[in-house]
Amino acid sequence: MQANDLEKALVERFLDDPNLKPVRKSPDWSAIGVRSRNMGVVGFLTEFERSPELKLFDAQASLRWGDIGARLNATRTETGYLVYVDGGYITAVEGYTYSGEKWPTQVESIEWYELKEGAELQNSPKVRKPNQG
Repeated sequence: MQANDLEKALVERFLDDPNLKPVRKSPDWSAIGVRSRNMGVVGFLTEFERSPELKLFDAQASLRWGDIGARLNATRTETGYLVYVDGGYITAVEGYTYSGEKWPTQVESIEWYELKEGAELQNSPKVRKPNQG
């Protein structure tokens, strides 16, 4: 199994963060496999197979990066992301919706944006009111 377009774009955005100092700016995606992809109602978790292509930081680097959000599709579903780095390797990526909205079955468009602490979402999540089924 290979990484999908959303996972690749997320990692590329992560590697473009000026606060990070990766050894390389882009992995060869054709040499990277996906160990597992777990899809849930409100998001996903993709774990990559260990590969030299994903050793993008020094061996001491371990971090969880989540400085980016995206609005997906015409519905502009608000989503957040995490990139996992362990021992210098990118090991996994995670995506989730806010307020329990359903993760789209298909991603047709992505509008990335930088998360800023304290900033409100432009497209507030739809919150179900009690007794609305």
